[in-house]
Amino acid sequence: MSRYTRLERAVMDALAHDLRDQIPDLAGQFEESRPSQRRNSGFGLFTEMIVDRTRPAPASGPTGDLGTVHAMVGTLPDPIAFKARVRNGVLLGLMGDSYGQDTRSIDFSTVAFDQVFTVDAQGRSIPFEPARQMPPSPLLDLHRHNDHDPVSRAVEPPPLVNVGALQRVQAVDAPARNFPTTALGDMLQAGATPEARIPTDRTSLLVGLWVLIGVIALILVFAFRLPFPLAIAFAVIAGRAVKQPAVLSVIRKVVDNWQASRVIGKD
Repeated sequence: MSRYTRLERAVMDALAHDLRDQIPDLAGQFEESRPSQRRNSGFGLFTEMIVDRTRPAPASGPTGDLGTVHAMVGTLPDPIAFKARVRNGVLLGLMGDSYGQDTRSIDFSTVAFDQVFTVDAQGRSIPFEPARQMPPSPLLDLHRHNDHDPVSRAVEPPPLVNVGALQRVQAVDAPARNFPTTALGDMLQAGATPEARIPTDRTSLLVGLWVLIGVIALILVFAFRLPFPLAIAFAVIAGRAVKQPAVLSVIRKVVDNWQASRVIGKD
């Protein structure tokens, strides 16, 4: 089965975003379709698209050639306008109109293109940037942290709590007692030996649990002669179980309580 060209994919991605309110599932229809006939009309192009017939058709939708996507193609001085041809919300094809520019010598399967953009109601050109159109993702949120930012970890100096002469002594002596503000600096200033602490944030805890499950599965295979497929099944089931919020919360409490008991025992 033939595949879509880079140009077809780029402009269809832009059209799916441009028509998201009129045809919400246009992107899904395109992904579950295949190209059929392609024609270079001499003044543009048309690609017939056949959507997978097992995909449920929209209950209703617009009909016609829709969209305001444009792109600079090849060496043409002016852009080509691209529209999605639909019938009752079902994708039928991609049409390109060169506004009268001769396209007979252009091979649309390999031609270079750039500056994909849409046109708003006021006639302004708006560059289409796929990275900016990505919806919020919990996986991306996991990478947004400020552990590397020293400012975010700074500890404010304790306020003056004494009064009278004692307050003046505390104020004068404060610069001499300006200890490092990090947790490691606090422990070193107090003469304590820093101890490794098991991180209990969601990502670190999950990674640690998955590693532990893998180790247990290997022990079951090599020490208890458990069949390898059963060990894999155990690892998969256990890996999914620990991702449950309730299970993860219980494990986090157990780890926190164990670490707290170690600190209290040493004090």
